[in-house]
This record gives sequence, C-alpha cells and structure tokens, in this order.
Amino acid sequence: MGRHRMLATVAGALAVAGCGGEEGPTKAEFVTQANAVCKEHRDKTSAAAAQLLAGGELPSPQDFGRLAQETIVPEYTAQIAELRPLEPPADLADEYRAWLADSEALRTKIEANPALIQDPTSAAEVNRQARALGLSGSCDVGPT
Repeated sequence: MGRHRMLATVAGALAVAGCGGEEGPTKAEFVTQANAVCKEHRDKTSAAAAQLLAGGELPSPQDFGRLAQETIVPEYTAQIAELRPLEPPADLADEYRAWLADSEALRTKIEANPALIQDPTSAAEVNRQARALGLSGSCDVGPT
C-alpha cells in the first residue's frame, strides 16, 4: 500500500469514526480516498510510459504491447481491486458500483486489445462516470 493512500485511508477512517452521527464517509472523504488510490496507480503507469518514451521516439507495437501487458493492465487491475472496498456515500453508491463494473469491462477489453488504451473514445464513458462521481483526472483511463 502506498504511503499517501494509506494516510488518506487512515485519515478517512478517523474522520468517519469521529463523526458519531454520520453513517459512512462524506463525499469529500470518499473522493479523497478514491483519488489517492487512482493517483498511486496512475503515477506508476505514467513513470513506465515516460521511461518507454525517453528516447524521443514512439514505441514499437511490441514495446507498447509489453507496456500494456506488464504495467497498464496490472496497475488498472490493482486500482479497481483497491477501489472496490471503498464505501461511497449512499447517494453515490449505485453510480460508483456502475463505474467499477464498467471499469472492469474496459480493463478486460484493454487486456484483449492493448491498442484501445491509445483511443480516448474507448474510455470516454468510464472517464465521464469518474467525473460525475467527483473524481480527479488520476482516475481517468488512457491519455489525458
């Protein structure tokens, strides 16, 4: 678990525990927690992509496929797995579950066809859903 994500989780848990009358996190607490998870995985993916592009040339299809299979798909898979146990506020629960389900479906498609990650339209719906939940660009899929 990344340090920032752990701190956000602990801070969120303490805030919820201290709010005797509330059930579940506030939207701000939920968004902070989810954004921390997304940022951790986005940073790892971005670092691997930057390393691949460091020579100033576009990667070969084989190199891009390796990046997708060795970094992008595993990081996206881990991100979704870490987001699943987060508890959204009740008024966002249905939208959050739909976003996670659509994210998982997209992950499966990207795993089968890594070139989809380069097409912003392939992730447009899950990115729109992330925005509707109040999440940052760190939760976007694909180039931003």
